[in-house]
Amino acid sequence: MRESGVKYSKPFIAATIVFLGCLCLGFWIARHRPLWNDEFFSQITSINGTSFADQFLGRIPEGGNAPLFYSVQKLFLQIIHYQIPVKWLQGTWCNDAASQILLRINPIVFMSLSVGLVFYYFCRKYSFKVALFSLFVYISSYMLWAYWAEARPYALLVFLTTVQSVIFLQGTDQNSDRDSSRSWMLLAGTNILLSLTSILSLGEVLAVSVLWWVFKDRDWKKYIVIILLPVMIALFYYMQAPKYQFYFGLSPEQLIRDNITRQRFDVLFIFLISLLVYYWGQKKQAVKYLLGKEILKPIPYVVFLGLVLAASAGVICLFALHAKRGQGFPITSRYFIYLTPMGVIAATLVWVSLFRSLNKHRLIQWLLVGLIAFLFTQYFLKIVPRAIHSLMRYETHA
Repeated sequence: MRESGVKYSKPFIAATIVFLGCLCLGFWIARHRPLWNDEFFSQITSINGTSFADQFLGRIPEGGNAPLFYSVQKLFLQIIHYQIPVKWLQGTWCNDAASQILLRINPIVFMSLSVGLVFYYFCRKYSFKVALFSLFVYISSYMLWAYWAEARPYALLVFLTTVQSVIFLQGTDQNSDRDSSRSWMLLAGTNILLSLTSILSLGEVLAVSVLWWVFKDRDWKKYIVIILLPVMIALFYYMQAPKYQFYFGLSPEQLIRDNITRQRFDVLFIFLISLLVYYWGQKKQAVKYLLGKEILKPIPYVVFLGLVLAASAGVICLFALHAKRGQGFPITSRYFIYLTPMGVIAATLVWVSLFRSLNKHRLIQWLLVGLIAFLFTQYFLKIVPRAIHSLMRYETHA
């Protein structure tokens, strides 16, 4: 028992260090990046200008009016006795150094928790090296840097998506009824919280529920809580929300690729090809033992990601049906930010399964490592220096 306790504590300690490091980086970003119009509007109108009752009754004057972030932010600011600057209420939206940090504490914590939770899962389930790879991939995400410190619901959506993904991964690995029951309750709670965070979370709620039915539990009564209740909540807030006109500021491909990079899609493509080789090899003696059964482990999560991508494509198609050039608000990549942690988790799962499935072929194994290292290092060196340079440019102008 002592030995297992030590093994459990090491990933937790390492993940805590990662979380604290992410907090420091998040606050550094917040200090360098001024508040912008959307943050001003959310704070003045949707948080300061509405009561808790109005928030949960769908009376938030934003297109995304699901109340969880706004109520959490309002409660937190009341606890720390934050006072909104009077000049903001008078219509002068100018940057305030204290508000620049205080309004962003919740998003920084949620985004850092997401990074730390992904690291912890891979450290505990696989190894410290695999966890480091997941951290490297996550830090290379453009959307992480762009929305790490923004006082709006995006970081909360990222965190809850990460929690949902980890519950799904652990649930599909568990065999005991007790563990499955606990995972079901956690999944139901997370789905409800997601429905209270964004209407766009419906895709992942539906996808994870379908796969839970396929891989885990076919007791239909449980799905009243897992799927029916979250769908009803999300649709209620959608019906109450003001409806706006939208147009495409970015191509549909770019909306997805800002959240799941081409490099991560490349790794998924390599995985799919390897999977075909594995199944072909079961019939061809010459290649039967080229890949081990480890290649099969990521299948449930890759299918989950595929279903969420299909749902996201459906949302883009709905936007396209009503979009008018230059009218209303631009459709941006942040609407699909829930794909960012999913892409990180999928890429890491696929990488470790490919590596382990090639244990009998060291040369191919390390050639694969070299290829993936090249792909991800190249993107890391593109994104991270640009993000830091952009933040320092804010400092120079200030």
